[in-house]
Amino acid sequence: MRAFIDLLVSAEVLTRESLRLLRELGFSGVGASVSVKRLISDPAASLEALRNLKAEGEAEGIDVISRITVDEPMREGSLKKILRKFRRRVEVVSVCALDRKLTAFACRDARVDVITLLPGSRLLRGDLAYIREYGKAVEVLVAPLQAEDPLASAKALAYYSGVMELLGRKKMVHALILSSGATSPSALRDPRSMASLLSLMGLSYDAALDAVSANAARLVAECRDKLTGAVPVRGVRVLRVGGDDR
Repeated sequence: MRAFIDLLVSAEVLTRESLRLLRELGFSGVGASVSVKRLISDPAASLEALRNLKAEGEAEGIDVISRITVDEPMREGSLKKILRKFRRRVEVVSVCALDRKLTAFACRDARVDVITLLPGSRLLRGDLAYIREYGKAVEVLVAPLQAEDPLASAKALAYYSGVMELLGRKKMVHALILSSGATSPSALRDPRSMASLLSLMGLSYDAALDAVSANAARLVAECRDKLTGAVPVRGVRVLRVGGDDR
């Protein structure tokens, strides 16, 4: 049985009611995302909000995954400071591929877990090599496909169809995650209708379902293992036998 995860929903959207709605829609997990701007403006409040959401998620029977999303351009040095300070305070860190320098840095820095593609984002050969090497996820969003402007929606569909073709050609479909990117409760969708959008772009329906279930679940498990020290570096797992680390 599949466990569905919507890995990108704005933390400001998530309340007891919206968590309950997500569970009713069929999700077992949700990524509660704090934007980098909000994080910088009030770190303590942002982290406290994520802790409270995790507690509320437990009460509602849905796994809340804490996440920071770098969704505006910033210098490499500024992003490094954020990663040093907050990487171990949340479970998932993502960077939107907004410009070439930011994208290149996010792909080659192992502390970034997810590269979020927006219409117009570009991934070069070197970016894909780092994504593969570090086991990062490539995330696409439902939100741009639901734009009020039909032309913008059509452009997003064409762009993401190209992404599906690229990942298929590079045999990296397993790295694909589909999230809603919801910034309001009305933007939340059930996982199977989300997967249907990917199937319209040339992806098989099973692979599309994996993008909202198995692929996201695998990434979250790996991120949590790294935080606990069970996997200090990719490919190395610390086993505890009889209370001793081996």
